[in-house]
Amino acid sequence: MSNDVIGIVVRVMPSGDELEVELPIYSTGKEIKEELIDAGVAPRTDPEGVPYVYDLVFKRKNVSIGDNKTLYDLQIESGDTLFLAPRMNAGTH
Repeated sequence: MSNDVIGIVVRVMPSGDELEVELPIYSTGKEIKEELIDAGVAPRTDPEGVPYVYDLVFKRKNVSIGDNKTLYDLQIESGDTLFLAPRMNAGTH
């Protein structure tokens, strides 16, 4: 397995804040979301303490990156943009 690292842009929704990150090409969607939440880029819970569930979306192909898919699997390249967005669940409030 290669140690390839790519630089991508992550746009955090709904704020639209963007940050450039370097990630191993074999990072899974779940690992990326956890790393961003742990780094304080996105909140783990809403103001009422309800845990957020995030979707990670690959903008160029407009596909959701599942928990088990890797950047490599989806042919994500340096400079691509991913959206980190809280999933809207009906009936949670």
